[in-house]
Amino acid sequence: MCKSFKAIDGLESKGLRVRGSATRELANSAMGRENLIPLWFGEPDVPTPDFICEAAANSMRQGETFYAEGLGKPFLRSSIAGYQSGLYQNAIDMERVAVTLSGGNALNLAFQLLLNDGDRVVTTVPAFPNLLAIPSLQSAVVEAVNLDFGERGWTLDIQKFLDMAKGAKAVLLNSPGNPTGWTLNVDDQRKILEEFRKTGTWLIADEVYNRIYYKGDAAPSFLSLAEAEDRVIAVNSFSKAWAMTGWRIGWMTMPPSLLLTAEKLMEYSVACVPVFAQRAAQVAIEQGEDFISKSIKRYETGLDVVERRISAHSNISFKRPEAAFYAYFQLDGVVDTMAMAKRIIDETGVGLAPGTAFDPQDKNSFRLCFAQSEDRLHNAFDRLDPFLKNL
Repeated sequence: MCKSFKAIDGLESKGLRVRGSATRELANSAMGRENLIPLWFGEPDVPTPDFICEAAANSMRQGETFYAEGLGKPFLRSSIAGYQSGLYQNAIDMERVAVTLSGGNALNLAFQLLLNDGDRVVTTVPAFPNLLAIPSLQSAVVEAVNLDFGERGWTLDIQKFLDMAKGAKAVLLNSPGNPTGWTLNVDDQRKILEEFRKTGTWLIADEVYNRIYYKGDAAPSFLSLAEAEDRVIAVNSFSKAWAMTGWRIGWMTMPPSLLLTAEKLMEYSVACVPVFAQRAAQVAIEQGEDFISKSIKRYETGLDVVERRISAHSNISFKRPEAAFYAYFQLDGVVDTMAMAKRIIDETGVGLAPGTAFDPQDKNSFRLCFAQSEDRLHNAFDRLDPFLKNL
């Protein structure tokens, strides 16, 4: 666990002011405990497939351990362009694609490409905390529209969102969403894009969960609608669909006119993505469809388990998500999700992410990652059931 240090007297910075991750804080406080079932982080409990790992190993054995092009190797950019063109049925040239060190790096670059100090950015909550912190670190004014929760699960009032977005430099939409699994449909995407074409608003689309979708091969994407020079930057990652969270490799798709600026920013931040990681990513994207299909079936099984076990508790509100691999649920009577998450760890040994991580105003929500084996999920609920029933 990281030590706590006193801030340097007189030092002020954006880094000091930005809010820390509540999930990371909770995990740091509990890691190392015996017999812990950690369900707080968003990653599958299976390692990266062997065929992907072997591609990286072969690359290193062949000496591909040097610097690479800032935007990524042409072989990977071409593969990504072809993959997206086929998936979204819309021609996407490699001159719109930049390879990045993770989806998080892509988001940082996207906001650096667009923002000046004081620009407004509009997004939604609940949200992955990085989505709120990253534009704040670029000195943006971040405003959020709340998703609604009801009989249809999580939804967004599109007109309310568009009204809030008026005058904003950029908007950020994470669909499918973390932590809720909320997903925009094509008609709403078209309405948003058409409005932003009129207003000149930039759209950053975080689509890292677009293949973790239970109603088809991929969730609706703005890339199926956007033309090359539309003000759209789509961010994606190899982390989720191909079980490559630790590899830290992603990509962004943008107007070609931004590409040289993106290359400049890459040079000043991370220089380039390791070639051996890019070889692994190419194999993943070209040979990984069977792995994705099997993973989706596994996640659906995990979701079935969670939905069935949660339904036994009348004090929990939950609706089955259509995408991603999280159960985001509300627990009656809770007023401090961090305190309750710590209590759950102490009394059950199960780690859940507190709702305050995804919305500072959230008082009673928790996120559980169900990209786990059936046995592990049942074991977790065997521990949670007595605790939940006695609240």
